[in-house]
Amino acid sequence: MKLGKVSLLLLILIPLALAIGSVATFFVYERMQDQHQVNLADLEKFGYEMVPSQTYTESTGELGAQQLPATFAEKKLTPTERVIRGLMQDKENLLAEQQALKDQISALHDQIDELKQYKELNQHFAPETFEQELKRTKAQLKATLLRLPETERYSNIQVEIMAAAGMQEYQRFVRANRLMLDQEQRGEIIKDHLPGYAFCIGNAVELAANNLDELRLLINWFNDPDAVRLPGMLAADLDKLLPACQQPLRQALDTTLPALDTAG
Repeated sequence: MKLGKVSLLLLILIPLALAIGSVATFFVYERMQDQHQVNLADLEKFGYEMVPSQTYTESTGELGAQQLPATFAEKKLTPTERVIRGLMQDKENLLAEQQALKDQISALHDQIDELKQYKELNQHFAPETFEQELKRTKAQLKATLLRLPETERYSNIQVEIMAAAGMQEYQRFVRANRLMLDQEQRGEIIKDHLPGYAFCIGNAVELAANNLDELRLLINWFNDPDAVRLPGMLAADLDKLLPACQQPLRQALDTTLPALDTAG
């Protein structure tokens, strides 16, 4: 009897144990599945953290370059995330430095433009030096002579001498009377008085100079009489010829003094 009861009990307990084991196995499997889903969710969350989220979005910087959004929170950064965060910060710093340099270059360009305008303004309104005034007088007289048909009979060297001689007489007149003439006053003297004197000088040097070398020497002498020494005979001839040209011009220029003084 006892053996039969044991057998009966085993027949009841074994299926029950198998059923309980199956149920436990089912619950363990379900728990493993739930943990797997949690792991997948964590992995997916990490993936989303590596791209812009709704909290941090992309933007365009002042330099036109695309600026990456902040991808990590300030706290709980892994070593890899900290490296990436540092690189992003370095890039932002470089962009800021680049913009600062561009601003500095732009400011320097503006300063250069202002200095150029200031220089041009000063040059426009500042009076010429006397040496510049003389050079301009000579150039204007030469241009005036070349437009006149009477000049065709003179050589280029003679025209150079004529213009230099006119410049010297203009210099003597202005210095002797301590004049400061404006462009209009100088232009009137060049147009009304110096051409006639220049033609007289052209005729005089044609008589005084014996060759081309002496003509070339006269160019230098009329440009700077104190720096050039003329041969004795050429100097003597000029001493006889030049007064005939100089006296009429000087008398005519003296008649302009009242008008020039009034204008001054």
